[in-house]
Amino acid sequence: MAAFLAALAIGSTGAAAQQGPGHHHHHHFADDIEAFHSVLAPIWHAPRSQARNRDACRQAGRMVEQAQAIKSADAGKLQASAAALKDRCRAGKGGVEAALFDVHEEFHRLIEAGSGA
Repeated sequence: MAAFLAALAIGSTGAAAQQGPGHHHHHHFADDIEAFHSVLAPIWHAPRSQARNRDACRQAGRMVEQAQAIKSADAGKLQASAAALKDRCRAGKGGVEAALFDVHEEFHRLIEAGSGA
């Protein structure tokens, strides 16, 4: 039953995204995963821009901290991708959008693995 509910919650994110930027969707993550999500989500869902990249860099340290604090799932790849984003930001040579994409992808892999999907 828990796997079904988790799959349902993840599946509903696509429907919410299709309904436009004003539509809010809700997830039921473990508290440590939700803490990471609360940092990533507002940045990821903002329009792609230099401002979004700056916000990603401002929050990269928090993403690293929150990823390291995840104990309810195997967050090793998410931790590595967040650290790579932070490194990309420190280097100041671009590539922030691609690094942010990688963080987002690893986050989804983490939550999908937890749902049994």
